[in-house]
Amino acid sequence: MRDASKKFLKSANAIFTVYIKLFGLIVIGLGVHIFFKFEHFDTAAFVIFVSGIIIVLASLFGTLGAVRESSRMSKSFVAIVVVLIILQVLTVGFFWLFQTSLLINVDKTFDQLWHDQPVPVKPGNVSQIASIERWLDCCGNVSYKDYLLPPNSCYNSNTNKLNMEGCRQKFLDYIAERWTAFNIFALVLVGVEIICALLAYVLAHSIVNRWRRSKYFPK
Repeated sequence: MRDASKKFLKSANAIFTVYIKLFGLIVIGLGVHIFFKFEHFDTAAFVIFVSGIIIVLASLFGTLGAVRESSRMSKSFVAIVVVLIILQVLTVGFFWLFQTSLLINVDKTFDQLWHDQPVPVKPGNVSQIASIERWLDCCGNVSYKDYLLPPNSCYNSNTNKLNMEGCRQKFLDYIAERWTAFNIFALVLVGVEIICALLAYVLAHSIVNRWRRSKYFPK
């Protein structure tokens, strides 16, 4: 019965650590995407990328603890996960509380990108704004009227029609929507980490108890 219980704990712990690895890889991919997609968000991309690596390494530590049946590694994994949970909850809380201020900074960043464009804007514009125009199917700051002659990036790649909407509001809306999605994703990850930490904690105590029984009650 005890062996069956231990096997269940090991299997459940392995499954949930796999989920944590997948979440970590998604976070790493998001950091890489932001780094290459947005020139002025390097710091945010670096923080997200490093967070993903830490999550993946922590999950590997938990897997090793379960496979090797090491109570120390399992307890260390629990400690690492608890720290990650606290940091993630604080981060999500910070994002919710200061979302308006952070979006204002994003708006300022867009303004900087807009003014960093080479003037006059040529049809083959390759600036960051041009990348946003192609990505969000928009044109200009407020609308296509911001240009005397809209560049090629203002035309829809599928229909070849001119995009009428401006990019500033679409960019802010996109960031706000992804911000909410990222916070929900972080909370789901916290939930998985809590379950995994509890399983690892119970498994560690199971390993210790089995060692004590084998020491004092040898077969």
